[in-house]
Amino acid sequence: MTKNPRGSRMPPLALPICLLGANVDGNPNYCTIAWFTMIDDEPPTIGLVTGKDRKTKDGIVENRTFSVSVPSADMAVPVDYVGITSGRKEDKSTVFRSFYGKLKTAPMVEECPVTMECELRRIVELEGTDLIIGEIVEVYVEESVYHGDEPDPLVLDPLMYLSSGAAYHRLGERVDDAFKAGKKYRRGT
Repeated sequence: MTKNPRGSRMPPLALPICLLGANVDGNPNYCTIAWFTMIDDEPPTIGLVTGKDRKTKDGIVENRTFSVSVPSADMAVPVDYVGITSGRKEDKSTVFRSFYGKLKTAPMVEECPVTMECELRRIVELEGTDLIIGEIVEVYVEESVYHGDEPDPLVLDPLMYLSSGAAYHRLGERVDDAFKAGKKYRRGT
């Protein structure tokens, strides 16, 4: 197999999208994020990478709370609008219907099938971005995406960002079972 060097540029990746939400001066504000991940299971901790000058980040610092809402693929237009529009120039508080949970200051997007409210643990300031780290306090899942006892990712239909070509996609086909497929591995085959 021949590999071509690319320098330090990341290869194309498919990433799930989320909406990072926070109250800013008492009003909900959201920004679109593709760089987010679970950091720890216990306590459940999530990390999100944002640009330096985000109004949503101001609200996170102000309230020490934030939300993470996972939009479905059919929400691409308003999700992209929130991502390309600065909260410093436009009021984005009415783009989505917001609701609040236990924390009272972390607005969540009602239209999203999965939402989480989080308490800020810390912000790690990097050279060009900031890493927001929070503990998940509560997760809310729309009943319609359940298949049995668990939410079904295919029914959830999360909006995915494909970094090459800057395009939105849906989840693809199932390939195999995680944590089981490797048991079929045999050296030399």
